[in-house]
Amino acid sequence: MEEFNAEVLHKLPTVLTADELLDKAFRRASKVSGRKREKAINKLATVSNVISSHLNTVMKAHPSYTSMPEFYRELIDLTVGLARLRKSLAALKWADRMVQKVVTKGIKQIKGGKDPENVLRGTYGRVASIIKQIDDELRFLNNAKKAMRRVPVFLNMPVVVVAGYPNVGKSSLVSTLSSVKPEVANYPFTTKEIYVGIVQLNDKKAQIVDTPGMLDRPIHRMNNMEKRAVLCIKNIADCIVFVIDPTESCGYSTEKQYSLLEEVKELGKTVLVVYSKADLHSMRDKLAFSSFTGEGINNVKRAIFDIIEKKA
Repeated sequence: MEEFNAEVLHKLPTVLTADELLDKAFRRASKVSGRKREKAINKLATVSNVISSHLNTVMKAHPSYTSMPEFYRELIDLTVGLARLRKSLAALKWADRMVQKVVTKGIKQIKGGKDPENVLRGTYGRVASIIKQIDDELRFLNNAKKAMRRVPVFLNMPVVVVAGYPNVGKSSLVSTLSSVKPEVANYPFTTKEIYVGIVQLNDKKAQIVDTPGMLDRPIHRMNNMEKRAVLCIKNIADCIVFVIDPTESCGYSTEKQYSLLEEVKELGKTVLVVYSKADLHSMRDKLAFSSFTGEGINNVKRAIFDIIEKKA
């Protein structure tokens, strides 16, 4: 995958609402002192600077969504919506430009001899109107900032994606193999996010990804969670560990699970097929593991690194 530091998404600044931003700007301006005309000019400059500084801090903190790797671009689109993100950032740029224009006009009017208090009052009103027009965008960007904190960070090392039907034991395998300890509950669709951990064998390391459960249906019928799983496989996987539950206690027949396996193989990635819940069955024609007893975990780990080494 192309180089991209996803930590920039985790460091996006808090975005003030329209009322919060106006309150901050006007409070700062209220502390300005001086003679009447000079004071009014400096108040307007202060309001302009506070608003511009905040809006530009928010805009500059966002990376270029056009040039980032496809995986992150599509994941962000699924998470918050790229079109809305661009629209909101453009709205901030518009508001910054309009506020500067209104304030510049107000300052010229004061310097031209108009009553400072009347100009100040009128300019404040126009500035407030502009900022309130982008309140929805400010709120959206703050919610987007919170959502993008959950976007995973991938390091410069091989990536192993764990895939399969919901509730087959993917989260348990990732939890056992790596440093990630996702919440595991005994019902379908327990994995709400993409969890990333480190799996290690001697001095070798790889990142391992627990994907949301995928259903055996066309991509256009998948929900956002399922699409994220496909994104992982298509864009970042060096190896796929496909987990099959032969006990069918996951709620899906082995026939359906193997059907999904065939679809996954069509993505052109190296696939390691393993059985889960080895403590509940005797099938051993493939590698089998039990997260409950620990059986087969080391064998799965060695098989993963064998695949990675052959691809290197």
